[in-house]
Amino acid sequence: MRKLLLLPLAFCFSCKQSVENTVTVPQHDHVVATIADEPEATEKEEVYITYEADTANLSPEPDTPLKLMLEGSFHKQEVWQHAEKKPWLAVYDENGRFYLRPASFKVQPVYDPVTDSENEVNGKRIISGREVIGQSENTVFYLTGLTKYKEGELDTVSFSQSVIPANKELKFTFKGKPFSIKAYGDSTKLHDEAYRYHNYSWKVTGTKHGKRLEQTLAENEQFDESIYTLLWAGDLDRDGTPDLLIDVSNHYNISTIVLFLSSMAEKNKLYKKVAVFETIGC
Repeated sequence: MRKLLLLPLAFCFSCKQSVENTVTVPQHDHVVATIADEPEATEKEEVYITYEADTANLSPEPDTPLKLMLEGSFHKQEVWQHAEKKPWLAVYDENGRFYLRPASFKVQPVYDPVTDSENEVNGKRIISGREVIGQSENTVFYLTGLTKYKEGELDTVSFSQSVIPANKELKFTFKGKPFSIKAYGDSTKLHDEAYRYHNYSWKVTGTKHGKRLEQTLAENEQFDESIYTLLWAGDLDRDGTPDLLIDVSNHYNISTIVLFLSSMAEKNKLYKKVAVFETIGC
């Protein structure tokens, strides 16, 4: 694994890689753009096609304490309406050091190869995709809803691996306190280094207020060429416990990215699931 894994996090209408082989346009507003195709028959002939953004049945804002957003191209329903108008923070990776700062992004319509047809209807071509464009190439992820925060460098954790085989454990120390994430479950070896997992879960163990606690972060019975992936760990809320960003999808074509925040955890819990960003590939 690299300094901290797959950074920056960005998605572009593609299928999620199988682990067994180891839209400035206002978002969701009515947009019409006229684009000239390259001439085909003669230099004098120009064909103009009107592109119109699909604004029907837009997704509402997620009902979670915090909201996540990533850069990239997504299906229409994956980017909620007027997301770009919220007050966002971003985590940036600057040469392996991570920073939290206010940020913004724009959302513009984009062609979605999965759902949009190449056929014209009354001279118009509908595009339904949404592209999230940030201001920096170093953005790891965007976050809104965190009311108490401090800008600046974040204490983070470096890992030697981002996935954990069944019945193996990832141990680390943060500010002098021991933590571990252990994977429970069954696995079947398929070929080479590939495995199929089932009845698989992650449990985190750590110390809070002097008390040793264990908590299940995620669990699934079946997995389709997928396994949980630890994407980032750092102290967003500066309470001395590293917050976790994990892809807990159990399917190769789906990314279910979850932020676990320690400061919002209930009594006798280490973490609370505060935000989810889910995308579907092909």
